[in-house]
Amino acid sequence: MKVLFESIGILVHYNFALPYYLTKVSEIDSIALLTGLFPISMGGYYYISRTWKKIKIYPIRTGVGFIDELKYVKPIRERLIRRIAAKQHYDVVHLNSTEALSQLSGVKVPKLFVLHGSPDHADKQTCKMLGDVYSKVDAFVAVSRHAAYMLREKCGFEPTHVIHHGVDIELFNPLSYAKDRARAKLGLPQDKKIILWNARLSPEKRLETLIYALPKVVKEFKDVVVIVKTRAVVKDYEAKIRSIIRKLNLGAYVIFDKSWTPLVKMPMYYRASDLYINTSVTEAFGSLTMLEAMACGISTIANNASSNPEALGNGGLLYDKDDSIDLAEKILKVLTDERLSVLLSYKASRRVLEELTLKKISEKYVKLYNSLVH
Repeated sequence: MKVLFESIGILVHYNFALPYYLTKVSEIDSIALLTGLFPISMGGYYYISRTWKKIKIYPIRTGVGFIDELKYVKPIRERLIRRIAAKQHYDVVHLNSTEALSQLSGVKVPKLFVLHGSPDHADKQTCKMLGDVYSKVDAFVAVSRHAAYMLREKCGFEPTHVIHHGVDIELFNPLSYAKDRARAKLGLPQDKKIILWNARLSPEKRLETLIYALPKVVKEFKDVVVIVKTRAVVKDYEAKIRSIIRKLNLGAYVIFDKSWTPLVKMPMYYRASDLYINTSVTEAFGSLTMLEAMACGISTIANNASSNPEALGNGGLLYDKDDSIDLAEKILKVLTDERLSVLLSYKASRRVLEELTLKKISEKYVKLYNSLVH
């Protein structure tokens, strides 16, 4: 089976890791991957080098937003997509955004679309767009039951399938790095408890909930530091967060890391940490970074909002939605109770290992491909 696979944004975890695991399923002969140059440099190369015989790379964008949005660039990209689609016969088209749908409408093979996000706040225009996509594809996939529910509640239709995101446990696992080695490589203190927060620095991620929780935490447990690992930044929101940190006199407890780190180096950050916090108020499936932290055996606490509970399962603790006091209490429980920390570490990694490996997720997609083809 030959698959035409369209990537989305810079999600190396999905754009390259999933196709890599798809090629490990016997039914898949080859994958034509429509992608960007920047995602390749951010870790795509790791998977390309391992599957170069089965995955053909077609760079249709740079991966740098302001360049790809230039007026003269879009028509070129559209022509490229049509030309690639016409090069050979594909058995199925796997779409991850609405961008390429119109260019691929002439490809008379089954198409599936994956909704990356939860329509928690979808308006009429968004629902109209998603409804239009739904009418043009053969399968419409949501990545969580929560997203499927919100699609029905907000837009009035349901996806045909729910297939969760998964994790590459060859890369993300408890044995990837020893904690002291990971901290030494990253220049992090060996004698403190480290809390990792890893997401876009934007309002829906609700980092302020963690910042407001910190005064209560450091009052009882001073040997702690929060690593804010981010790359895509909303400047006004960053200014707001830094202002809160200054007002609460927390500068000594928060470290910002805004470096663009290739995916293959991210296990170091997880393994250097004692606790992972997800404060987001809307997620497709609990965030890929949370799943990676769990796969690495890191105790995890998440906001009881959107799809976070579904993704976390029994692999961690939930705090009351946007409640910084409840979050602080749960952080202190984990930091001060070694037995609880070890138990949560085990539960986190087991949650991923039992249900959310990319091997298992890729098999579900291939089963869907086969149902569309046959």
